[in-house]
Amino acid sequence: MLFLELAAQSVRGFSPSIRLALKPGYIALKSPTDLPAPLSGLIVALAFPDGRGGDAAFLAPGAKGGRAGLSIQGNDGSVWRIVRDLGGAGGLHKLNKATNQFDVISQEAGEMGQSLRSGAGFPARSTWEQLFTITGPQLPTRRPKGPAKPAAGAAPKAAPRMAQNQWNMDVGGSPGVSTDDLSKIPALEAELATAKRAAEVQFKFDGVNSEVYELEGKTKEWEAVGDRLKAARAELNAAANHAAGLPDDIIARAKRYPDERKRYDDQLAKLQEEQQALVDNAPQAPSPLTGDQRFLGAMALGVALFVGAIFLEGALRYLAPLSLVPFAFAALLALRFIEDLQHLGRQGGKGEVLAGREKKLTDDFQLATMVVQKAFTQVGAATLEDFLTVMGRREVLLGQVAQLELEFADVQSDPEYASLSSRLATLKAEQDRLNQELVSMSGGYVRDVRDIERELARLREPVTAPAPPQSSASGVGFAPVSTSPTETWDDPTPPLLMIATDLFATDIPSLWSVLHDRAVQYLTALTDRRYHEISVDKDGHATLEAPGRSVSARELPGKDLDLMFLALRLTLIEKACAQTKLPVVIEDTFNTVLDAAKQPLFGRMVKHLGALTQVLHVSGSAQNGSLADAPVAI
Repeated sequence: MLFLELAAQSVRGFSPSIRLALKPGYIALKSPTDLPAPLSGLIVALAFPDGRGGDAAFLAPGAKGGRAGLSIQGNDGSVWRIVRDLGGAGGLHKLNKATNQFDVISQEAGEMGQSLRSGAGFPARSTWEQLFTITGPQLPTRRPKGPAKPAAGAAPKAAPRMAQNQWNMDVGGSPGVSTDDLSKIPALEAELATAKRAAEVQFKFDGVNSEVYELEGKTKEWEAVGDRLKAARAELNAAANHAAGLPDDIIARAKRYPDERKRYDDQLAKLQEEQQALVDNAPQAPSPLTGDQRFLGAMALGVALFVGAIFLEGALRYLAPLSLVPFAFAALLALRFIEDLQHLGRQGGKGEVLAGREKKLTDDFQLATMVVQKAFTQVGAATLEDFLTVMGRREVLLGQVAQLELEFADVQSDPEYASLSSRLATLKAEQDRLNQELVSMSGGYVRDVRDIERELARLREPVTAPAPPQSSASGVGFAPVSTSPTETWDDPTPPLLMIATDLFATDIPSLWSVLHDRAVQYLTALTDRRYHEISVDKDGHATLEAPGRSVSARELPGKDLDLMFLALRLTLIEKACAQTKLPVVIEDTFNTVLDAAKQPLFGRMVKHLGALTQVLHVSGSAQNGSLADAPVAI
């Protein structure tokens, strides 16, 4: 997932009107004031609206109305856009690639969050806020403090009401605690026992849930092998059906087809050239004799001389032989006409021969390539390359089916495969039993173990009693030792790792084995090697190792606890973004934790995260963002 664009108008902490194109990498956003703009809160208000207009809190002072928008490129490749009028209506839109316009997906608050999670890949609100945003109020020392504990070596205080205090101590209370408070101790102890049992059942449930998830993953992997084998066999059968009824040498014939086609085209072109030349050189048909004036004149002269000789007498009768001359000339013309007709007939016969040769050539080619054309049609190939690809696919599929059959045989021979279904059923039954037990305890367990322990510690903690008056008889005065309680803080590690287990789909021990080395590197760098090791128990409580001593997270000085918290947050972001690309928002208000010498180091750490995912580092106007890939004023 990637943020593409941010738009804000009359939004608190931003310029009056901005529209920013956001790129991948490490981007430093400079606020117009000394305090960072509340970008993380604005994104939460846009992506997870409460439906009651709570986003109106981001209106700029004095502004009657404001508007904000965020464009997101989802994990599905689609572009989503959230637009809201602060304190008013809003909606989720999705880019329609066909029309290049944004279509409205939903304007209902619950549906918007669900669509963002399922479509764009936006994480759950708690995951986003606790893992992918780092703000000042999240630091452990800026949260409510834990109970104070006596300073080491402090002397017990004197108590004036010895009898009452003794009775309180006898029932498990502490001096100076009222009877009403003491009456709460048994109920709190029972509640504590129930809470511990619930925590134990929850731990078992998480372990069973993790094992079920792992076994279901193996089941899906093994089923995927079977599905791939079925698909490969089906494809192989389809390829075999394509080749059914074809000659064994069909591939060789198909390979010869281009050469045969070329030879046919060449011979056909040559015949067509001969036919064209014959047409071009063909003689014209001779004129008929009835239209030849010479023939008609010769015949008329010959007939006139012959007839005239019959009717004449004497020597004039000898004109009859002279009629042979015109008759001979007419006969010569008739012979020439006959010769022209014969020559024209010979040309027509040659054309018929060429036409016959063309028909024979075409018939022979179609007969020779009929099988290949039929094969092309049968396999649905338009070209020789398509045909060879389809026919060669069968050999490839044979190898794939053989390989998948070996993999499937290995799966079936695995002893774990045989007992997988029964083991999974047993674990699911145990999962249901533990879940029912947790449900049955929900009525009596409503608080965290640490909350109950803190309340019990408060009731049992000695209280300061007034000093007894100085004895004048002995002349020896009693002055209580001045002590002050040592500050303690809640350990931020358990809730942080609990949220991370949902993201990584694992339990705390397995998760910590992945985080440990990198967390130690961040911790030693941020604390100047004051601490060289950090360990986490099964419940997520952290213990740090310093030279010659071990310190639990609750007993750390406030500044060191904040540095440990930052080290864990940076580690979780780095490991999470190596699997799934999710933007990170950092609002830099850590000046009390990170001194001037540490700021460049922290900047390099954030820049490293920018190489893995998109990092939006919001800082005040006076802070330095020179390490960022793209400093932008907002």
